[in-house]
Amino acid sequence: MKDLINKKVLQSFFYLFLFTMTATMAQSNSIVIMDAKYSQKQQVLDNLPSHTEVLEIDGNGNPWKSIREYLENNSSIVAVHLFANASYNAFELGNITYDSDAVDQEFELSMLEGLYQGDHIQLIVYDCNLGSNPEGLALIKEISNKSYLNIAVPTNCSSVLGQDLKFDYTTMNQPTQNSIFQ
Repeated sequence: MKDLINKKVLQSFFYLFLFTMTATMAQSNSIVIMDAKYSQKQQVLDNLPSHTEVLEIDGNGNPWKSIREYLENNSSIVAVHLFANASYNAFELGNITYDSDAVDQEFELSMLEGLYQGDHIQLIVYDCNLGSNPEGLALIKEISNKSYLNIAVPTNCSSVLGQDLKFDYTTMNQPTQNSIFQ
């Protein structure tokens, strides 16, 4: 009788251990950052894989500080999928338009460099305008230089929701994750 109880206890511990390991492994290593005023917000939310964590950036506080604080508290994150309205040489995040001048003035970008732990965090920008011209690529490179992030952007696309979306430009020539929709 005692052996039967010990087997049940041992089996219970095994299942608890297995459940704990499964839950730990299931934690994502990426986050979606979305500007609150992103024009395709609902379409993106409808197409994200289930259980994808989304951090919405609104006009309260500095957007880069919010991102940095989130990453500091979630050190397993290696990829940030960014959805923000953009033009050929600027993008909007948290009610701030980031062009070259605004990036030069943004002190929080350099604070992101402190997150570097041997691997660059990937900032994957979902926009078809920014990467399609030299001014946008220069802006992306400037942000990368200040933040120490490996930034990826598509240079030729028609939709950020497309299955064929490729992030073919990276600021540090390092591989990046595929689209979150693949």
